[in-house]
Amino acid sequence: MAGALDTVFKNVAKSVVADLGKALDHAIIYTRKTSPSYNVATGALTTTDTTYSFNAPLEFIESTEKDLGQEQRRAKLYVTPDLIGDNQPNFGDTVTLTYAGSSRVSQIMNIRTYKGGQEYFYIIEVMF
Repeated sequence: MAGALDTVFKNVAKSVVADLGKALDHAIIYTRKTSPSYNVATGALTTTDTTYSFNAPLEFIESTEKDLGQEQRRAKLYVTPDLIGDNQPNFGDTVTLTYAGSSRVSQIMNIRTYKGGQEYFYIIEVMF
């Protein structure tokens, strides 16, 4: 029973995220960064990047003023595993989203995973 129930929850989460993503129309580019390599001579860190483009629900949750009048924003992104290649998100990945008419590359600050016997969806908090 648990396996069948897990499948139902996963399918419901996938449907809700897809429907909300279409309705809210936030185009997201998720960049998965793997195989980091550090070049000691140049000081450069390189990664192998895989990008996933999709629409997803996005909730802007905070905008605060930082030093010298700069603004820092936070948002929550709702994602199912299939949207990011059935991968677990990690803090080295990046999310590109549109804010105030321009593309912003954001840093992942928090990842909340919802699962039973399998992962259903993630709430990813980003800062930009």
